[in-house]
Amino acid sequence: MAAIDLYSGIGGWTLGFKMAGIPVLSSYEWWKDANDTHNKNFGTANKEIDIRKLKLDSLPSPSEIDFVVGSPPCTQFSFANRGGNGDIADGLIDIYKFLEVVDYLKPKYWAMENVPRVASILEKEIQEGGSLNKFKALFTDIRVYDSSNFGIPQKRKRMIAGRLPFDLLDSYQAVTPKLTLGDVLEALNKDNIVDPIYGTKLTKQELTDHIKEAPLSEEETRLNSNAKSYHPVYNVMSFPDKWDRPSRTITALCTRVSRESIVIRDHHGNLRRLTVRERGCVQSFPINFQFHSNSYGGKLKMIGNAIPPILTFYIAQSMLERKVKDLILPNQAINPVVVPDEFPIIHEPDNKGANYPWSRSFWMAIPGLRFGSGVRFELRNKLNKVDKSIEWNINFYFGNSKNIKQKKLDNYLFDSIINDLKLIYFSGFYELFEDLEEFIKSIDIIGLQKNWTNIDRSKDSPIDLIEGLAKYSVRLENFLRENSNIQHDKLSNVIMNVLKNGEGKIDNKKLLDEPFKIITGMLIGSYFNETLKGSKIQLELPLAV
Repeated sequence: MAAIDLYSGIGGWTLGFKMAGIPVLSSYEWWKDANDTHNKNFGTANKEIDIRKLKLDSLPSPSEIDFVVGSPPCTQFSFANRGGNGDIADGLIDIYKFLEVVDYLKPKYWAMENVPRVASILEKEIQEGGSLNKFKALFTDIRVYDSSNFGIPQKRKRMIAGRLPFDLLDSYQAVTPKLTLGDVLEALNKDNIVDPIYGTKLTKQELTDHIKEAPLSEEETRLNSNAKSYHPVYNVMSFPDKWDRPSRTITALCTRVSRESIVIRDHHGNLRRLTVRERGCVQSFPINFQFHSNSYGGKLKMIGNAIPPILTFYIAQSMLERKVKDLILPNQAINPVVVPDEFPIIHEPDNKGANYPWSRSFWMAIPGLRFGSGVRFELRNKLNKVDKSIEWNINFYFGNSKNIKQKKLDNYLFDSIINDLKLIYFSGFYELFEDLEEFIKSIDIIGLQKNWTNIDRSKDSPIDLIEGLAKYSVRLENFLRENSNIQHDKLSNVIMNVLKNGEGKIDNKKLLDEPFKIITGMLIGSYFNETLKGSKIQLELPLAV
């Protein structure tokens, strides 16, 4: 009774199967850092190998193998990769190879893990005419599981496809412990550390890869909060991440400013990302498991790419056909991680202070002018590739989350709105935009980019500009609301005329729910864009009403 582990990474499958009592005869991985980590934690000597070139006759004898498991690369399938526009055909090459090995060895049970999106891809490709149709008979089911239901402190959804006792695996979810991100953070904060999953004990001095990075700066905090709480398309996330629930998915790439980054408020009140060790524990690797890489980013990548070993531990027990009453929990299993001959290089976290390329992009919706479902007024910069100059504009996006449209904010739109609403005749309108013009002309365009790229932080930042625009937006919105002659219906009619589609309809009802704000955004944005490029909008002095 033995297994092989294909696309083995740092050993998420191997660890779980060894804990369940199943020997892993061979593991196959091409990335050196991941393979080194695997070998040094399990005392093996596996060589790196390109599995796409793996010859079937180099595998162990089919008579020796009862289980085939593994995780073909998910990069081409993940929605996190280029917005879900990876090369699916290329990704299917690895899945085809995996299934070719299964077909050759004909194990009793087998399992393949990947991102949830692969479930529908597999279901399509194993049908007649699909690229994997010849392997259809190998499958008994394809299911998606939430790792947090198996005692893992992370809400990580993963597809499991193959032939195994799926219903038995499902039944384990009723008896497995339930852990939260806070359970990990609390455990690792003590002087005498007890692994919240395995019960393994270490002193604070023995724990590796637990260097806490510098807290997020005010700017980084603002950018992270904006990306999570006001994303133009995706769902709202908590910021900071909550301790009393399982963590969000640990990803392979986690920068200081990112929607995907997990940011906590720690015991000292600081906002920071997770340490390498905290990520490893959230992924359910034991606290004595060592991560070997030549870089800090390499460690994050190998942890984020791994399958949680506790999930594979329960998959292994289902393949052993253990009933719920006989189920072994992680703290009852033998930890197969060997005492290392050498400890990994400990890298300092990637902290603030990096210099960015001059082309670094900025985009953020103006507070008060962001409405969800893709509707927002957004400050953006753009590099002129010819002379390397930077342009700053306010863009207006609307439509719906599946069909984002953009309306040009310019002199023509500004004139159209103020003429339709006769705004020039209202006392105070001219003065408001005269003040706005003075503000816009004070903007140091080059200075903004110098600040944003860390060349000169003494210059005003794009966030300062956002705050200034927000203040003028509030001032204009209040002006519109306080004038009794400016009615809700009048504004709605203007919006209809400006933004109606080919069918004479509005693409998103939010546009009519907030007419004062939409008109405000179009006027402020148009005036900003034209003034910044030196095209003065002509405003006549107001007449008495």
